[in-house]
Amino acid sequence: MFSSATVMRGSRIGAKLAIGGGSRAALSIGTARKMAKEVPGGTGKRAVAVAEAGPSTYAALEARLNLAFGDSGVMEQVCTHKSYAQGRASHNERLEWIGKRALNLFVGEHLVATYPNLAPEALQDVQHASFGMSSLAEVGRHFGMQAAMRWEPVSREAPAVGLTKVLGKAVQALVGAIYQRQGAAAARAFVAQHVLSRPVDVEAVVQIKNPRVMLVALTRQKGLEFPVARILKETGRFTSSPVFIVGVFCGTKMVGMGFGSSLKMAEHRAAKDALLKHYAKEVKTISLTGDEADVSLFAQEGPAAV
Repeated sequence: MFSSATVMRGSRIGAKLAIGGGSRAALSIGTARKMAKEVPGGTGKRAVAVAEAGPSTYAALEARLNLAFGDSGVMEQVCTHKSYAQGRASHNERLEWIGKRALNLFVGEHLVATYPNLAPEALQDVQHASFGMSSLAEVGRHFGMQAAMRWEPVSREAPAVGLTKVLGKAVQALVGAIYQRQGAAAARAFVAQHVLSRPVDVEAVVQIKNPRVMLVALTRQKGLEFPVARILKETGRFTSSPVFIVGVFCGTKMVGMGFGSSLKMAEHRAAKDALLKHYAKEVKTISLTGDEADVSLFAQEGPAAV
């Protein structure tokens, strides 16, 4: 049944990123100005203390994720936001567009198969809460993509503002690149391993305002007996801190249980528990691995152009 900036100041902006050959590539003028900082003990002039990711950074990220694009420029494009270099560099917008739709498909079919009792609007809420931009950004941080991102902050004083959205879009672009270069099956496997494996809190999303009324309506819809609340245990009824444990039964089957300092509270929680058990019920063994050879529009025998 329905289951119950930090504002990074100039003194902190000097993150050193790994780059190949021991050299440091220069940032664009716009980024340098926005991420400039006061030199401690200096004469008051501004100096840049940042470095840009290089080929070895992207190669390491690709290896860490066990990917093999066969083109060193793919991961660099994945990690390049359209704001970088005023959009003149090859950025990830098209890959993000592909990845967003692939993610919606894979996540959507996973939720439908896993939570068969959830209504469509509840599925949408779960998808947004558990697999939205913030969640994808956490996946990107787990991958270490923040050290490889190329983008222009919108605020000089708060360069970290907007990073969550930029990282989330980069993860979408990464899925898009896998889908485009390696096909739907590879993209599905990647999403299953790194995105769908994250915990989903259905109970925090499902809204249950009047559980007793909702439970009566649900049992009627399912053709079950009228739900009846019965006291299972109690203690201290005539003291200042009583405790009641109540079960809700449909016939002889207990469908929910709750406790509280009053019978009304215990019955409310028992009805909510019954609804949550129904709507948040998970199907643990699901298989969505079909023949996807004809699904991808991009998978080819040789390397595909990005």
